[in-house]
Amino acid sequence: MASKLKGKEWYQIIAPKFFGDFVIGETMAMDPNQIKGRVVETSLTDITGDPNKYYLKFFFRIDDVKDNKAITKFIGHDCTRDYLSRIVRSRTTRIDTNDVIDLVDNKMRVKTIAISNRAVSRNVESEIRRNIREIVISELTKLKTDEFIRGLIDGNLQSKIRKSLSKIYPLRHFEFRKTEVL
Repeated sequence: MASKLKGKEWYQIIAPKFFGDFVIGETMAMDPNQIKGRVVETSLTDITGDPNKYYLKFFFRIDDVKDNKAITKFIGHDCTRDYLSRIVRSRTTRIDTNDVIDLVDNKMRVKTIAISNRAVSRNVESEIRRNIREIVISELTKLKTDEFIRGLIDGNLQSKIRKSLSKIYPLRHFEFRKTEVL
């Protein structure tokens, strides 16, 4: 065991600047080039300390290594499967969207999920889906990646979208299910 660790150094994995240069974790390697390109997953609760958003997982890719610090770049987020299965109930309608959106500084695939209060007809479902697409595209094309993530974390984007969609039909939940930077 000791021979496997010989010559290896520990590197701190640092979150991007808009997360406040938070230390996500540590990894070891013989050469700093070995850890470039690694993907690190962390819960939002670990970053912010807020247990209310336990279901959001963020993914970072190590881009650069400077004096034993691995600098990362945000590459996406995901909701945990147990959270999704908890919010989808019988006698409700699950409405998913999947769009590629040009943010100010990035191109991103954004997947959303909306849950209605009751089961709805196909017409209402497609109307909600169409409006989700319109609102999400109009809102996100004005934002930079870090502004989008900030809105995602504090829930302002979700509540704003849910409020405007509830004029068509009351929604129980609206969430950005998954994002990935393209």
